[in-house]
Amino acid sequence: MKNIAAAIVAIFSLTQFAHSHAQDSSIRIGGSTTSLPVISSCSAHFMEKYPTWDKADPSLGKDTTVIYVTGGGSGFGVKGLMNGTIDIGMVSRDVKDNEISALGQPVVKVFARDAVAIATSAANPLAKVRQGFSLSELATIFSGKADQFAQVDKSLPAKPMVLLTRDASGGVTEIFQERVMKEQRLAPSRLQFPSTAALVKKIETNDAAIAFVSAGAVNQDGAIRVYAVDGITPTQDNIVNNKYVLNRPLQLVAKANPSRKVQLFIDYVLGDCQQVVSDQGFVPVRAAAK
Repeated sequence: MKNIAAAIVAIFSLTQFAHSHAQDSSIRIGGSTTSLPVISSCSAHFMEKYPTWDKADPSLGKDTTVIYVTGGGSGFGVKGLMNGTIDIGMVSRDVKDNEISALGQPVVKVFARDAVAIATSAANPLAKVRQGFSLSELATIFSGKADQFAQVDKSLPAKPMVLLTRDASGGVTEIFQERVMKEQRLAPSRLQFPSTAALVKKIETNDAAIAFVSAGAVNQDGAIRVYAVDGITPTQDNIVNNKYVLNRPLQLVAKANPSRKVQLFIDYVLGDCQQVVSDQGFVPVRAAAK
């Protein structure tokens, strides 16, 4: 544990994170806040198992193993790679063709599967009358065209719903816009959150709120109700079989020909750290491959 204290997984502001660039013995990881808890745990386990780099690979030096991890959203995971701020990007959506081109055919590894879930507090009025929503109903709700509970179900009161979303940098937002909203815009009245953790906390505490959020972040939360979309719930089987329409990958992305240290960590996440993926509510890549 002494080595972990010396080489702790650090959550930095982006400015401080960029300053760590000069530390050649370190790996810098940033991006998806959905992936952040998993990769932070994997980083801590990796540093505990390999306190110095030569323990992971005898060809490397005896420098202390240091892995820095920060959030910032999937967009930052890609942009940080482009500008050299980070060595590995966490991206919780498909990497776009123009991003692949700009990064020069990067290494893209799916380490888990997740989905965009529709969620409310378990005490929300919708939880009493609804099992799920269609894609068209979700577009009507999140565009603000139906902004009261009674407009969703006539048995409910004419009280306003509160729309919660991730900010534009979040992978869930990009997927929801593309597959649900399409040409429609999200309601200007929505409340946006900079991280998955902050969004989940608000869902738990606001009985009038409805949100789209990482399924892995809420599926094990008894205070939150998760709904079906077009009749399909975001269970592990439905995610693995691609039956749930708002399915998505959780990925680690690095530039072509990554360093040995970067490759060692990616291999570790895909191997020994898959149990952490499962423990935190996501679908391990091994299960998704079956």
